[in-house]
Amino acid sequence: MSVEIYLNHYSNSPLKSVIKAIDESAKKSFEEASPIPAAANHSVEFYNHEQEQIFNQEWICIARTDEVPNTGDFLTHDIAGTPVVIIRQESNEILGFVNACAHRFTCLVPKLAGNAFAFTCPNHAWTYGLDGSLKHAPFMEMKTNFDIEKHHLKALHTEIWEGFIYISLAKNPNKKVSSALEGLHKNIVGQYDMGSYQTIMRESMSWDANWKNLIENFTESYHVPIAHQKTFANHKKPIEDYICGEDSDHYCYHYAPQETESGPGSAHPNNTKLKDKWRRTMVDFCIFPNHLVTLMPDYLWWVSVMPDGIGRFKATWGVAVPPEILAEVPTAEYGAWVLQMADYMNTANSEDKALVQGLYRGSSSQLLPKGTLHPIEKNLWQFTKYLSRISS
Repeated sequence: MSVEIYLNHYSNSPLKSVIKAIDESAKKSFEEASPIPAAANHSVEFYNHEQEQIFNQEWICIARTDEVPNTGDFLTHDIAGTPVVIIRQESNEILGFVNACAHRFTCLVPKLAGNAFAFTCPNHAWTYGLDGSLKHAPFMEMKTNFDIEKHHLKALHTEIWEGFIYISLAKNPNKKVSSALEGLHKNIVGQYDMGSYQTIMRESMSWDANWKNLIENFTESYHVPIAHQKTFANHKKPIEDYICGEDSDHYCYHYAPQETESGPGSAHPNNTKLKDKWRRTMVDFCIFPNHLVTLMPDYLWWVSVMPDGIGRFKATWGVAVPPEILAEVPTAEYGAWVLQMADYMNTANSEDKALVQGLYRGSSSQLLPKGTLHPIEKNLWQFTKYLSRISS
């Protein structure tokens, strides 16, 4: 006897019907496009499908390289219920592992971040080197034919792109991150040199909405002049100036220049990489499935969103700034400067929270109109096409 969960009209929508609705939406031209089908944000079966087909297969951004700058620095994260840990090696390489002891799978590293020369399981003191190899297993000589070299942490595929660290749980990931994002790098974001931006904060937040609702919110700037009166709207980018990028299986983006060529949102005079309009241009992009970035000449804001149930997600986010900006912040004023930036970002998050949670609540209704998309909401249609492709 099957047990059904009923939260709203779409909770028990069969997987096949949800995928069919997504496919039908993705096949429409952008001019005829409609929002992501409501059932995709509420179906239990589709949620389980996402865990397997998306988060257990795709590349997931979990950090910036400068968050683990020294040998032995580590950082932990969760991907679709799998705890992972990344560790800076003596070779300067960054390796990723499942954060579970090779004995009986106790979580090995409970802390969010830190530095260590070895990792000892709190359960039975199995001890591992930075490279995941087992160095010590107390009393295991009592087990016949126990070979310490055959027991080690489960290694994961790890890749670095533009200063971001990606992990994949897949046995054989489809494509390297750098290859998948070659067009985005060459045509748009490469000129900003994000790899040189330096991290000044890392935070997390949990909201009551489906993870895709945040993707919807972040990948369109149609709401900015209305919803972000205290923050992003102050850059005064006319809606008519936004340009949405080309179709891709791996990313989407849009960009727009601001009016002023100096001050917040513009390049520092010592920035010799950005030319012409790009010295005052913001780029919002999404690396599918869940890595969001607002890229400015004077800072970047990144978000990695993970589902924590159908109607809840946890988002890890951080801010990084170019070295020429950081160089001008007096040491005595650094703490206050970071707090000011954090207050700005938290205000922006507060402005978005009601919208994102409202998307989840509103889309739960079984009585919905057809819906439509604004010309600068093309990225939403592109994300729907991604969901269709990954589900086929």
